[in-house]
Amino acid sequence: MKLAKFAAAIFSVAIVAACAEGTTVVTGQQRPAINPEQVKLYSQPPQSSYEVIGLVRASSGNGWTDQQSIDYAVIELKKQAAKVGANGVVIGSTGAQTGGFVMIDNVAYPYDEQTVSGTAIFVN
Repeated sequence: MKLAKFAAAIFSVAIVAACAEGTTVVTGQQRPAINPEQVKLYSQPPQSSYEVIGLVRASSGNGWTDQQSIDYAVIELKKQAAKVGANGVVIGSTGAQTGGFVMIDNVAYPYDEQTVSGTAIFVN
């Protein structure tokens, strides 16, 4: 019986946390949307000239490991940047936060989401 409840809790967490979410705050000149696969990640600002388009943030609880969740969050981060025409993102921070709780038999099971944020840029 305990195994069935545990399996139900894991399944519920997977369903609730199955999608990545993201936000964008435009602070510069927005450009036409591009394919997210064209967005390059930078650990520091590029040496070439660039324009800041805005701030992007994404989170995901999807994945069996923290690394998989970060990977899904990065995919969403690129989607957010691509929507405003950014062809690059300078990564600002990564981390974890409680994504919420799933109730099973009046017991709250928390799940974590991995987060990543950065500055959306257009590299000339």
